[in-house]
Amino acid sequence: MNFFKQTVGIFGISSVLCAIPVVGMAQAPKQPIERTNFQLSYNQGVQKLAQGNFNGAVADFDQVIQLKPGYSEAYCLRGQAKAQLGDFKAALADYNQAVKLSPGHLEAYNIRGTLYAELGNVNAAVADFNQTIKINPKFVDGYYNLGLLSYRLGNHKQAISQFDQALAINAKLPDAYGNRGLAQYALGNTKSATADLEKAASLFQQQGNIQAYQQTQTLLQQIKR
Repeated sequence: MNFFKQTVGIFGISSVLCAIPVVGMAQAPKQPIERTNFQLSYNQGVQKLAQGNFNGAVADFDQVIQLKPGYSEAYCLRGQAKAQLGDFKAALADYNQAVKLSPGHLEAYNIRGTLYAELGNVNAAVADFNQTIKINPKFVDGYYNLGLLSYRLGNHKQAISQFDQALAINAKLPDAYGNRGLAQYALGNTKSATADLEKAASLFQQQGNIQAYQQTQTLLQQIKR
C-alpha cells in the first residue's frame, strides 16, 4: 500500500467490518434450549471478537450458524474474525453467504468489496462499492472506498472526485482529506495537497487520534521540503 514516493503508506480503508449488533432474535428458535444456546454462543462470539480471540470467535459463530443457518449477521461476524486472522478467502465465502441471505445488507457488500480489493479482484470490489451506493446514495464509505481503490490504481483525478463525494456527505473525515491530499500531491498540486493534509491533521488531533496526527505531520514535512 505504499504509494507516496515508496516511503509512506496510504491512509487505510475506514469502513468498519460488519457492525456488531446487540443480540436480537428476528425469528426465535422453536426450542427454548436452542434459543439459550444461540444467545450464549452469539454473545461469546461477540465478546471474543472484541477481545481479539479470533479463533474462539470463529468457533462460537460456527455454533450460531449451526443453530440458525439463515442468520446473515453470524456469517458477517465470522467473516470478520477470519479476515482478522488473515484468511481472506474464507472470510469472502462468509460474506458471499451473508449477501445471499440478505441481498440488501449494505455493510456486507462494503466489506466484501474490501476483501475483493485485498485479493486483487478490482472489478468485483468496484461492483460491491457501487452496490453500497445504490442501496444508500448517502453511504459515505462507498465513495471513500472507491476513492481509495482509484488511488491504489493510480487514477488520481478519479480518486479526488470520489473523495470529494465522501466529504460532501461527511466533512469531518480526516482519512478522506489525507488521501485526497496524497492524490493531489501525485498530480503535482502541492498547495492543494498541503491544505488537505493540514485539514486531516487538524481533524485527527480534534478526534484524539495522536498516531494519525503525527503521521500526517510527517507527510506535511516531506511535502514542504
